Amino acid sequence: MAGYAVQMPKRVVFGEGMEEKIGAEAKGLGAKKALIVTDEIIEKTGLLDKVERPLKEVVEVAIFDKVEPEPTLEAAETVAKAARAAKYDLIVGVGGGSVMDMAKVASAAASNPEQSVSDFMGANKIANPSVPKILVPTTAGTGAEATPFTLIVVETKKKAIASPYNLADVVLISPSLTATMPAKVTASTGVDALSHAIEAFLSLGSNPLTDSFALEAIRKIADNLEEAFLHGDNLEARLKMSLAAMLAGMAFGNAGVIAGHAAAHTFGAKYKIPHGISAAVALPYIMEYNAPAAKEKLAKVAREMGEDISGLTEEEAASKAVARVKNMLKKLELPTRLADLDVPENALPELAEAMSKEKGYLARNPRKIEHDGAVEILQRMWSG
Repeated sequence: MAGYAVQMPKRVVFGEGMEEKIGAEAKGLGAKKALIVTDEIIEKTGLLDKVERPLKEVVEVAIFDKVEPEPTLEAAETVAKAARAAKYDLIVGVGGGSVMDMAKVASAAASNPEQSVSDFMGANKIANPSVPKILVPTTAGTGAEATPFTLIVVETKKKAIASPYNLADVVLISPSLTATMPAKVTASTGVDALSHAIEAFLSLGSNPLTDSFALEAIRKIADNLEEAFLHGDNLEARLKMSLAAMLAGMAFGNAGVIAGHAAAHTFGAKYKIPHGISAAVALPYIMEYNAPAAKEKLAKVAREMGEDISGLTEEEAASKAVARVKNMLKKLELPTRLADLDVPENALPELAEAMSKEKGYLARNPRKIEHDGAVEILQRMWSG
């Protein structure tokens, strides 16, 4: 067997009410002055206070609450400037995926004053280890708290900062912090986590450890997402979704995602579609396209999602996995076609051209995709 390596956060603190432990975690990191990175919505919901209050008992705290959804390079530079405004020795991110990413930018910027955010772009471009960071997710979906990646929109394209310095010193997860998510956000972020898990499992970069993370995430999402969507106050379902999102993040943070994200980033950035929605739309079509090359793995996905595959061929079981995901999208009241998102059909050739240039994602895809394959996928995605 070929060797492999995985990167994960240094410490995970998981369970109901764990936000009360953040002061002790900050103290353990030797922090004296912290910058909380968040957005205005988190502050208005009262979630921020649940983290800020115990943190302020231990360290001096300042707040940056201007994180935008799908942050641009300009927005990231604003975060970096805030992180350099004082000698912060701890960054705390409280929010969804965009906040997690901007907290990573802040921690890198604070310890690398000579570099701009654009200098960080690419792989291993952050020169010095980042300032310690604690990431506190308030959604169960992106898994950004568990990955070494930061995504930033640059001229309508998503670009990545990939570095082990992006990994959190502490991930602190309390399911009640996700309980204020509206049903629609619960659905889209939950399917985002599912897309991470399934794409990581199918990825040519997968290994036995990432596969175990991915399969456990798939099982937990299949068992709990619809319940969390229908009954947002079910903290047991919320807890299992939070765990699933983190496991999916650990899976794709090492195995990488594949063509579904190449497509989602292409049309999502251009038409300003939230990432969870774009990833959800792309997922079943990418599974379907890859079935000839990944039928054994898709059969396992079907089994983990609760489908009875006894007596079926691998091709038939793979089809059941695709159908199960499509049915889930409908139950969660999520769009299932690009046409539903007002993406014009005449834009598909341009989108296919852009998608076919996403070489990093496509290199890990189990079935080769060039321009014609991208056109085929996007046409199916548009018409349903």
